[in-house]
Amino acid sequence: MKNNLTKIKSEKWIKNWSGNWRTAFTTLYYTYTDGLKTYIGKNLATNLLICEKKVSSNYIAKKVLDDYCKYIASLVIKNNKLATKWAEDTITTAENLFKVMAKLKNKNDLTLANLLELKAKFYLHIPPHFSMKKVVDYLPEKLQEKLTPGLIAARLKTENLFNVVDLSLRKYTKLIAKKTGHPLNLIDFLTIDEIEQYLKNGKVPAKKELISRSNGLAFFCQGENVELLTGNTYSDLQKYLVSFAGNELKGTTAYKGLAKGIARIVLDPFKVKRFDKGDILITGMTRPEFLSLMKKASAFVTDAGGLLSHAAIVARELKKPCILATENASKVIKDGDLVKVDANRGIVRVLKRA
Repeated sequence: MKNNLTKIKSEKWIKNWSGNWRTAFTTLYYTYTDGLKTYIGKNLATNLLICEKKVSSNYIAKKVLDDYCKYIASLVIKNNKLATKWAEDTITTAENLFKVMAKLKNKNDLTLANLLELKAKFYLHIPPHFSMKKVVDYLPEKLQEKLTPGLIAARLKTENLFNVVDLSLRKYTKLIAKKTGHPLNLIDFLTIDEIEQYLKNGKVPAKKELISRSNGLAFFCQGENVELLTGNTYSDLQKYLVSFAGNELKGTTAYKGLAKGIARIVLDPFKVKRFDKGDILITGMTRPEFLSLMKKASAFVTDAGGLLSHAAIVARELKKPCILATENASKVIKDGDLVKVDANRGIVRVLKRA
């Protein structure tokens, strides 16, 4: 474990996505290191998944992400139609997943067969979706302009999918919590494979293990090998991933402009205590349910995202300053801080602490 932690800390990690999803959903992304190759011809070498009580995140080592994205960009440069195919496959596989979710929506008898169908359909969806979303950021400008409209259309048609998958998996964790007598907030830290095992043999990890996980856990994926990091090892990892010196964060501009206002950290848009017109929305990533807040906000700042992210698309539509990929804005900026968003330079500055 110590050797792998050393290896992890030798890399610069980029936050790929972040959301208020549970561990079962998060661990579907083991597929980044063992399930992309069949579709695209290449897997990610490594992958890091982080699960906390309120939010889960995915990190990819910068050089690993660059290697993958340069590869898929080279494919699209040679054959532009590939990007269109990825967009079409993203929509088709999403539609198939939505059908699975529809079957589960009002079903109380959740079976192993249901879960396996969900997993199988999800694993078919991720390769085209991930590749379509990432390739844009690595294409020459003219080709980027040519392909982006079609890719955005595919993203918008599938934007709510991940929330629906997570909610479906929560039906399983609620059922397991009820049958085992363990609190739901602990069962929420079961992996997708552990839910499958429970449906096969009725067993879950010991309560002590689940309590340890509830204080934060990480999954370090290399190929089909997955290592779980908890306790002091996890705390050490978090200190490395979440570092902040001074009062500025840098990110990628999605839409230029300047704004100053009160920072509102929103991890779950359905649990917002206060959000006034002109506040600065700061979150891991936005999704459709953030739209009402985005209309009130004077600017958006996210931990993760690229040109095809929901925040970037909405920022261009609403013509509001937006900075993406700050990595840690939602962790190091505090709710109520006075901040300035300089999306002309991609800088977020804390002017006054709350």
